[in-house]
Amino acid sequence: MKTEVLEKSAEISEEQKNEEILREFSKEDNVRRLNRPTELLVNTLAFLLSVFLIYTSAFGTLPALQQRSVYLTFVMAMLFLVYPASSKKAGKKVAWYDYIFSILAAVACIYVVVEYKAILLRMGISNNVDIVMGTILIILILEGTRRLVSPALAVVTLIFLLYALFGNYVPGIFHIKAGGLSRLIDHQFMIPEGIFGTPLGVASTFVSLFVIFSSLLEACGMGEFIQEMAMALSGQAAGGPAKVAVIASSLFGTVSGEAVANVVGTGSFTIPLMKKIGYEPTFAGAVEAVASTGGQLVPPVMGAACFVMAEYIGVPYSKIMLAGIIPAVLYYMSAFIAVHLRAKRLGMVGLPKDQLPKAKEALKKRGHLLIPFVAVIVMILMQYTVSMAAIIGIILVLIVSNFRKETRITPKKFLDCLIDGGKKSISFGISCACIGLIIGVTTLTGIGNVLGDYVITLSHGNLLLALLLTMVVSIFLGMGMPTVAVYIVLATVAAPVLVKMGVPMLAAHFYCFYFGIMANLTPPVALASFAAAGLSGGSPMKTGWQSVRLALAGFIIPYMFMYNPQLLLENVTLLSGIQVVITSCIGVVMIAAAVEGYLFGNLNWLLRIASMAGALLLIDSKTITDVIGIALLVVVIAYQNLVYQRKHKSGEPPAPVSTAV
Repeated sequence: MKTEVLEKSAEISEEQKNEEILREFSKEDNVRRLNRPTELLVNTLAFLLSVFLIYTSAFGTLPALQQRSVYLTFVMAMLFLVYPASSKKAGKKVAWYDYIFSILAAVACIYVVVEYKAILLRMGISNNVDIVMGTILIILILEGTRRLVSPALAVVTLIFLLYALFGNYVPGIFHIKAGGLSRLIDHQFMIPEGIFGTPLGVASTFVSLFVIFSSLLEACGMGEFIQEMAMALSGQAAGGPAKVAVIASSLFGTVSGEAVANVVGTGSFTIPLMKKIGYEPTFAGAVEAVASTGGQLVPPVMGAACFVMAEYIGVPYSKIMLAGIIPAVLYYMSAFIAVHLRAKRLGMVGLPKDQLPKAKEALKKRGHLLIPFVAVIVMILMQYTVSMAAIIGIILVLIVSNFRKETRITPKKFLDCLIDGGKKSISFGISCACIGLIIGVTTLTGIGNVLGDYVITLSHGNLLLALLLTMVVSIFLGMGMPTVAVYIVLATVAAPVLVKMGVPMLAAHFYCFYFGIMANLTPPVALASFAAAGLSGGSPMKTGWQSVRLALAGFIIPYMFMYNPQLLLENVTLLSGIQVVITSCIGVVMIAAAVEGYLFGNLNWLLRIASMAGALLLIDSKTITDVIGIALLVVVIAYQNLVYQRKHKSGEPPAPVSTAV
């Protein structure tokens, strides 16, 4: 299907092409074309959901079970009206059974709201009605996940549920006591665990508020402002458009939080420019994919998974945000240096100055949009609740948008943003409900501890081997599931193992989160890379592997902060922090040089190996490894300088520049 979209995209207009690619790769290709009454119903539900979220965040949330079940009522009711059972039914009217599914899902959730006190009095022990309602909701959550999020996630969840029901028949270390359906429903449906656990709790409070906040910023023209500023700052440099892609995607990504949306939002602008100055389509697509994927690493939003992480490990979100700063800088520094070295190696120049926007004019036109963005960051750092920061951010967007006519949010635009925010909550909400089922099974059966012990056994207690296993599992899971789902599964199973092996809790969880994101780049299912290939016209698979090569430093950065938690600003002193940051930056430069085969000039294979070896040695913060790593860099630079001096004295012209990509 995706291949057909890429081939078809060559025959349609640029705007239609972008829309087609975004729909396919962001799982939006199944959206129905609703008739007027059903569309009005869905828009009303989306609007009411946004109002509910804003109101409860501003004036106090309901008890956990009620807040989460009200939220899930809206999500499930909309899901079956908007998304058909298969892509073949897209564009057709709502099937009769989907109306039934929508009503049944809403009834099951409303039942929890209405019977809240009775459920509390039963102390989590279900009666027959509870069992029926809980079973209906679980089945519909699995079906909704299959339709919208990922069939793989639905299958994984089903396996966990079957294990909870029939694990007493499993021999060996995975054997559990008999539970039965009643015990499963008690745990998944009757208490703030399982379906209504932490992930749905995060979704039903501040995450969805940030979705609304992002929708408002986009409506004001924040995306255009980011692109103009990125062009003004780096468009004239060597390989300018590629650097524009890196800068713009890093900023746009923290607003959108979605890799594929980021690719289409900025790539439709930057990829043609990269191709214009001489980058091959495959490389241009890879640059955009790498830059867009890292948007989830950039504070303050960092993707929904980080909000879940804060709740999961019980730390303020400001701590997660601060921990993400240096890894994000290193990630984008690696991408920026890689495209710079590629441009220098190929002898590329930037765009003419007269074709670039002026930073002063861009700031004058839309610079005021930075006010709510900065205010949110400051409030989080000042330990205000994330919900309050999001509410203030929304209010400030509405105020500052009136400073200029072109950014003004009219009442209609505001209504559209609330509806858009409510609809965007569907995907995240159903993901969290489904992941809640997996967490519920792990806490009910203790399978998380068993799997953790199994990982330790496989790795023989070796931290590096355990990290490699976790990385492989993270990327494998991330190929079929959203980042938040991958993170939560690994946070339940893998992160506790790493903590047992002496890794600080924040570093262990951040490691799982990081590699869940990197799956967007990694073939055979690399959605960000494939979407970028659709825009560039390059081979999807080649673009995927080129993305991996370009982001190689990004794959090594998690090992850096696992061995040097100071990079996450954990228990760091000024001196140790400076040392680790400097050596990490040097390591990133050396990796980029080794991959591109260029530093101040072309590098032969021996120098590339020396550069990569030095970078790997700098992962460990021990003095001896740092000294050897930096010494290897000095050797590489000294050798290049010696070669240059010899050629300069002999009058020999410089070696021809390689054009191989």
